[in-house]
Amino acid sequence: MITKEKIVEQIKTDWSGNTQSEICLIILNYLINNSPHSLSYITYGSLRKVVGKKYNIENFLKAIQYLCGDRTHLLELKFELIDGEESYPISYYEYNEAQKTGELVHPETGELVSSFEDKVYMFFQPSSLVINLAGDES
Repeated sequence: MITKEKIVEQIKTDWSGNTQSEICLIILNYLINNSPHSLSYITYGSLRKVVGKKYNIENFLKAIQYLCGDRTHLLELKFELIDGEESYPISYYEYNEAQKTGELVHPETGELVSSFEDKVYMFFQPSSLVINLAGDES
C-alpha cells in the first residue's frame, strides 16, 4: 500500500532536496488536507496561491509536471472547451491531436472550433491515489 510517507520519501529522493521537492510537498499536503470533492477543479493559479510566490515559475512548473507524471501521479491533467456559457470535456488525446493538426472538432456539434487555443483550458484534479490517501488521513 502506498502511504503519504512513501510518497514524501520518493519526492525527496527524486528531487534531492531541490526547490521542487518543497513545492511538491506543499501541494501534496494541500491535496491530502482538503476534501477531494472540493478540489475537482484546480487551476495553475490556485496551486500558485497554495505554494506562494517565493518560488520561481520555472521550478513551480517543473514540480507540477512531476506531480502529473507516472512517478507520483498525484494530479490528473484535464482539459475543457468553453464555448459561450457551456463547457465540454476534452480528452488529452483530442487536445494533443488538435495541437498537432491545428484543428479541434467540437464534441457536441462536430464542427471545427475556430481559435480553439483561446477556448480550451487546462485544469487538474486529484488522482485516485490522493483520494485514497485523503480517506486514510481522516
